[in-house]
Amino acid sequence: MSPVTYIDSSAVQALKDLYQEYRDRHIQIAIANPNRQVHLLLSRSGIIDMIGTGWCFVRVHDAVQVCLQKVQSSSSSSIKLSPQASGDLADSVTTPKVQQRYSFLKNLWKSQVGDGCTGSEVQPLLRQNLV
Repeated sequence: MSPVTYIDSSAVQALKDLYQEYRDRHIQIAIANPNRQVHLLLSRSGIIDMIGTGWCFVRVHDAVQVCLQKVQSSSSSSIKLSPQASGDLADSVTTPKVQQRYSFLKNLWKSQVGDGCTGSEVQPLLRQNLV
């Protein structure tokens, strides 16, 4: 998918509405690879502050990587432990919904960067103190 090169006031309002809807459903939006004009318009309209500057990325790869980390950390924090017959605790078991989300993001990440890239660096678009 190619980057968006222009947005107007209707698109800004649509993004604000989408953000509100997704926030109510506990879904985080990330902005990746906007050009300079789009980024400035999003910043002036307050969308960058609304979404959070930590969710704006220079590269799609970085956005996918951060989303993968969030899914992995949320799946490890929602581990369900159940006692086995012997009284020991079972290994961690994740819900099918979490596994589906993780698989989707993992496949998306692989399609963007390939299997061989570790990509330990994440490049957010803005540092926190610039906004």
